[in-house]
Amino acid sequence: MFKSVGIIAKAKVENLGKIVLELVKYLKDKKIDVVLGDEIAKAVGKRNGIERSEIAKYVDLIIVLGGDGTFISAARSVSEHGSDIPILGINLGRMGFLTEVPLSNMYSILDDIFLNNSYKIENRMMIDAELYLGSNVYKKSFFNDVAINNGALARIIGIKTHIIMNNVKHFLAVFHADGLIISTPSGSTAYSLSAGGPIVYPTLDCFIITPICPHTLSNRPLVIPKDAQLIIELEEDVSNIMITLDGQIGFRMDRKDKIILKKSNKIIRIITSKDKNYFDILRTKLGWEERKIRKVKC
Repeated sequence: MFKSVGIIAKAKVENLGKIVLELVKYLKDKKIDVVLGDEIAKAVGKRNGIERSEIAKYVDLIIVLGGDGTFISAARSVSEHGSDIPILGINLGRMGFLTEVPLSNMYSILDDIFLNNSYKIENRMMIDAELYLGSNVYKKSFFNDVAINNGALARIIGIKTHIIMNNVKHFLAVFHADGLIISTPSGSTAYSLSAGGPIVYPTLDCFIITPICPHTLSNRPLVIPKDAQLIIELEEDVSNIMITLDGQIGFRMDRKDKIILKKSNKIIRIITSKDKNYFDILRTKLGWEERKIRKVKC
């Protein structure tokens, strides 16, 4: 049973104050301690908000109100504190593959969690990135994807990629493209999908490599196993190359720099309904609903 809940939200959400105050009342009526993120504490006139990056220290469940970007930011904050507390996403945004519960169903799933003990937790993979950029080394973990592309000009770049399998290094390819995306299965429905990558069932453990607008049509998306490591470098000097983690953290990359990617020991735990069907989510979010054909009389 969860005894303390943290609430994180995007401050610009319409009617956020009303939504949060009603949620806080619901939780306190059930004797649940509530900790508010600093952004929404201000939105509802409270002074005791906790910085988003610190909130995982004080609770054993996090509720995210917003879109997938807010969820990803919260998930990284949880992982950075070495925590594996579960996260429940309530969708106040648009697509909502991660914040999959619509606001209209929020109290239904909360009843399942706090009254009926009827829910499930999915474990989602993360990827560790070691960024060797000039004389600096950065170690980051990401939940969705890492993208390498030209941040200023529409210019094809050569991205040299090696793969390590069973402690043996193999040359994979030089991707001549606008960029390259490496995503987790959870991130397969984000930037990678827009670039023509495959949809991968989110609880699988694997990497998805998706070139962005490849110059060679035979450069196709590739799925590789979880125990592989990727080494990514630039083939030539190109200015304004950016590395972006989860669409939220950015670094510049030069020819002498290197990125090493491997499966993380960290996981993100997502609370979902026991009745959840991922294929229903895909069909609804991507507009695969069946449409009745209208018969027109001639």
